[in-house]
Amino acid sequence: MSQVQRIAGNGAAKPQNFSGTLHSELHLVLQTRHAQLLVRGRMVEDKPLIAGLLAFADRLRLIWQAAAEDDPFADWFLVRTHEAMSVAEARMDTEMKQLNLQLRSTRTFHIAPAEVKEPFRMALRFSTPYAYRAARMLGQFDELACHAFTAKRIGVINAEQCHDVVRACARRIRGVFGLPQRFRRLGITRDSAHDAQPMFQRAEELMGVLPNDVLTGVRRAPLAPPINGAEIQQIPPATHENTNDSVVFE
Repeated sequence: MSQVQRIAGNGAAKPQNFSGTLHSELHLVLQTRHAQLLVRGRMVEDKPLIAGLLAFADRLRLIWQAAAEDDPFADWFLVRTHEAMSVAEARMDTEMKQLNLQLRSTRTFHIAPAEVKEPFRMALRFSTPYAYRAARMLGQFDELACHAFTAKRIGVINAEQCHDVVRACARRIRGVFGLPQRFRRLGITRDSAHDAQPMFQRAEELMGVLPNDVLTGVRRAPLAPPINGAEIQQIPPATHENTNDSVVFE
């Protein structure tokens, strides 16, 4: 059947109606253990929590829903998350450019960054664009770490320099992943903010003082959801168990 059907009698073109959703498989592939450890993070008794990619994605799911319900604190966390990710990405981009310059200075070698035979592979099925951006950021860190370990192996940088680069960038990513964990969903909306002062003050105690331009809705994150009111579809949590899962574009 052709994609354009003709109406009998007048020859006018009529577009065919398509139904269903678009599907695409999407996987995160990581080479280094340093990046792999940042997928799950750390949840161990007697040790501070280190949020990983999965915890970040799940908390962003709640923040995204709250932002769609006109929660100004959720919008504030999206803004802060966006800015923190931009800083981390810029730092890694700078470090990568420096490593590439150092590696290219060794003209007698044709250098391919170190890789493992069986890299870590995880299907991604997230519900917010910032979760996917976080996965890309983790992949950027993994690539940077591969370059740093390669540079150390051939003597372009020493072990301490390699360690400093990897540790500093990992610390920034942990900071990004940990930022949304402070969010508390208290049911506050912009309309109710002035009428529920005790709750609003409690929210500021837990999550920080809210900038006025965020409270009024003048400033929102570039990828913020449309404000739909309280009755919105609940988004399922992030999953990683089934590697055959595919991304669904709706």
